[in-house]
Amino acid sequence: MKLAKTQYVADQLNVAPKTIQNWVRKHEVPVITNDRGHYLYDVLAIEKLRQVKERQLPDREPVLQELATIKPSEDEKTSIKASTQEAEKRMEDIIKRLDHLERMIEQKADEVVSFQLLKHRTELDDVQQSVKSIEDQLTVIEHQQVEQAEKEKTVQPKSLTPRKRQSIFSFS
Repeated sequence: MKLAKTQYVADQLNVAPKTIQNWVRKHEVPVITNDRGHYLYDVLAIEKLRQVKERQLPDREPVLQELATIKPSEDEKTSIKASTQEAEKRMEDIIKRLDHLERMIEQKADEVVSFQLLKHRTELDDVQQSVKSIEDQLTVIEHQQVEQAEKEKTVQPKSLTPRKRQSIFSFS
């Protein structure tokens, strides 16, 4: 026994696969499901679906043939031409509006980018000023440390010499 998938049945009946699945649930068409839950159809299920289609969607072919044989009158032709021209005019208007909106959006995007660039530039300037201030403070601290080290070098030998003399003089 050969089983068909939903897509194949939908193609055979010329309807959407979702329609087939809806008909199966609504009309309780007996189908087999595979391990993934997909419907599989045997010949009897396909025949029942064909009957459901005939009840749900009667053949529209005669209606289409009848519509093809109807010829519009001259008034209807002019009306169709006028409505076509009106539709084209409306379409041109819509296209112009779309173009205008696109230009406005591009302009707004450019403005936003410019604003962001200026904001970032300001933030970078602030960061540079902070770094410069820190560098200046470090320079001052380094200079103070160098001066203090030089004082300690020059003060130490002088202070030791008098103390030695004092101690020498105090013993004598």
